[in-house]
Amino acid sequence: MSNATVRARLSDGLFPSEVAAIIEDIDGQQIGFIASADLVVDRHNGSGRVTVRVLEKRGDHALIEIPGDVYGAVRYAVVPLSSLSNERTG
Repeated sequence: MSNATVRARLSDGLFPSEVAAIIEDIDGQQIGFIASADLVVDRHNGSGRVTVRVLEKRGDHALIEIPGDVYGAVRYAVVPLSSLSNERTG
């Protein structure tokens, strides 16, 4: 397993230590969740990247574990590899 960042739309959370994030899965469905602000990088103009755990890569997509509290969805999502960057082991 490794960590990477996934492209997300971001807004302020209820508390300064969190952000509300929306990512898109491989089918274009939006997944909203609350994550720790410590997991966010490159935040500007309502977008940025959130650190996630990559569980598996296959072809042009990856199975990721979504951090934080997910709204009405499971904790895992399949996202396009093109939405991931900065992969590192850990």
